[in-house]
Amino acid sequence: MLTKLFASAIVLGLAYTGGAVVDRQDSGTPAPGFAWANACRKCHEPVYDAWARTKHASALGRLSVAEQEQPCVGCHVTGAKTRLLDGPKVLNAGVQCEACHGAAAAHVADPKVRTGLVRKPPSSTCEECHSSKGPHFKGFWYDAMAGLSHRVS
Repeated sequence: MLTKLFASAIVLGLAYTGGAVVDRQDSGTPAPGFAWANACRKCHEPVYDAWARTKHASALGRLSVAEQEQPCVGCHVTGAKTRLLDGPKVLNAGVQCEACHGAAAAHVADPKVRTGLVRKPPSSTCEECHSSKGPHFKGFWYDAMAGLSHRVS
């Protein structure tokens, strides 16, 4: 009995660790062109602080560990449709600035560069995730909800 228990613990440990290794290998390098929300914060702190209190900011945490391995994670992260890891940290956790406004690495490097960025994203950007493909979808009204994502200046 003790041998079976010990063997089960080893198998579970390998399964857990193996999943983490696979996740790190699958994550690859960060999505090209993305700078992530902390880079935006440096110049847009009031907007960042407002966003940080939204469901978008904590979107990944709303999924279980098992759900984070499913295709639905794509609507809970930014850029790549999978978690991108830097050690234990998920770089693209949540619906960050760039999920709505475009990849901003070039803008972060030179604030005069605004190529690919949009101040007010079209409703189609939101509707990629806020749609009937989500299990909790109850309708989406862009004009009524646009100001709820963060302070709009």
